[in-house]
Amino acid sequence: MPARHCTERWLPLADNTHEDRQASQSKYDPPYYEYSSLQRPPTPPTPGSLSTSFPGKGKRKKILLFTLAAAGIVLVLTLLIGPYLSHLFSPHPSTVARKPPTDASFQKASCPFKLGDGIREGKTVTCGYLIVPENRSKPKGAKVRLAVAIFKAQNSQKDDHPVIRLEGGPGGPSLDNWAHYITLSQYSSFVFHHDLIMFDQRGTGYSTPSLKCPELQQLQFATLDKFLSPDASKHLTLQAVSACRDRLLHSGVDLNSFNVLENAADVRDLILALGYQQANLYGVSYGTRLALTVMRLFPTVLRSVVLDSTYPPQKNRDSLPAGGQRAFNVLFQGCADDSYCNKHYPQLDNVFYQLVTDLNANPAHFQTVDYQSGKSYNVVMAGDDFVFLLFSALYVTQYIPDLPRMIFEVRDHDYTTLAQMFGNLEFDDTFSDGMFYSDECSEDWDFLGQKDISQAMQGIRPQIQRSFQNDLQQEYETCRLWNVQPVPKAQKLAVVSDIPTLIIADEYDPITPPENGRLVAQTLKNSYYFSLSGLGHGAQYNSSCADGIISAFEDKPTQMPTYACVSSMREPAFV
Repeated sequence: MPARHCTERWLPLADNTHEDRQASQSKYDPPYYEYSSLQRPPTPPTPGSLSTSFPGKGKRKKILLFTLAAAGIVLVLTLLIGPYLSHLFSPHPSTVARKPPTDASFQKASCPFKLGDGIREGKTVTCGYLIVPENRSKPKGAKVRLAVAIFKAQNSQKDDHPVIRLEGGPGGPSLDNWAHYITLSQYSSFVFHHDLIMFDQRGTGYSTPSLKCPELQQLQFATLDKFLSPDASKHLTLQAVSACRDRLLHSGVDLNSFNVLENAADVRDLILALGYQQANLYGVSYGTRLALTVMRLFPTVLRSVVLDSTYPPQKNRDSLPAGGQRAFNVLFQGCADDSYCNKHYPQLDNVFYQLVTDLNANPAHFQTVDYQSGKSYNVVMAGDDFVFLLFSALYVTQYIPDLPRMIFEVRDHDYTTLAQMFGNLEFDDTFSDGMFYSDECSEDWDFLGQKDISQAMQGIRPQIQRSFQNDLQQEYETCRLWNVQPVPKAQKLAVVSDIPTLIIADEYDPITPPENGRLVAQTLKNSYYFSLSGLGHGAQYNSSCADGIISAFEDKPTQMPTYACVSSMREPAFV
């Protein structure tokens, strides 16, 4: 199954070190402030540059307009989402109690994942389960158990406000993705100056009930070496999804309870049940949408928020083709601008688009190895599949320098690099497809129709239109089959907040483009926005520059973090 979910991609065995870079630091301009001749001009952000939420002409008018807009949004929220939330969230966000909610509890337990070298339970990490209602409108009903790991800060600068990591997806686990890679020798590279709390969101990872769909993984293995038409592939996928849904419903799972609203309430309950007054949130990919929802509903339990590769609630899945096309264009232009890449891989865009057409007519055959299990598989790859292999590879910062070479190798019927990437990217038994569908269907596809799929193809190159259109059509039909209730329309509005927020966007990101970060910054009054060159999807742990900015911000959220390294970040070193 192509890796098209909104999750962070990182290869733990790859070299993630970056040279420290120096550059001059300019003054931060608060929103609405006029620019002086000594300050940077109010130009749109570009990769490697810094921008703030509101460049500053017409200060009084903008303040008035913003105030009126904020008031309007609050009114709409009250009218639309208030009745729904009255039974779902108690107490009201403005009066959240500073004590654990009576319907949530935390129980210590052994860590369910393999600990990294030197990590000791009870000393460096404590694990357990947060127990909360599956559906908060039925507090006496079924419960969900959320697997939690708390890594203790080990330095003298420790702060009393923890950092809670919100994983991507929706459906990506946190403990299997990250927690078991933390070792004592590189502890400070993962855990900065605050306790780091990782947890598997409801339906994912070691949390129960699990909304994984092994039926889909079985289908993937059964069809890897077969060439299927788009219609046949969709038919088999819908059959597998239907089998997964029927199994989950038969086991008593309430699919309507696995959405971003219940997820946000879980975050609030986790903070209070662990005895904290406030916490810092770090969200990546879908985790940013979850963080934004917590900001909207439970602001008083938040000290600060980091949005890494932002997925705003006002965006939908129909933006996927445009995001993919943008990232492809960045890759092709990046190669053309690089003397080495342009010499060895000329006209990369034309080669790629012709290759998609050729592979649809005559698919590639190669053998790959699942890096997790070590098992070998024969693969048949058509051009439409190759489109999403490139899409998935752009997630991974470490892979970007190899992509032009990989494309030319495939053109010459050499599948060595392709097979390695496929084995690392396309096998994943940790992802929860059921959670993905329950959340994305309720938040995105219930607000989209057939015409949105057609409109999403505008500006997409003809050679790759079929791939993206089939993907959206399959998700659309899957969501009609999954059949969950939509979230209130107010959830689709922009989040308005003055909580200190750091927003990070990445140049090569195929699924959450930099424009998403600029969009959310417009209504986050105390926000700092950075667009970083050369990175794929998810900046943290992929760039020492990004890690330094994030750590500085989490230490002092009300101050502009040092960003001297940003302007010197390099483009990929193509090979």
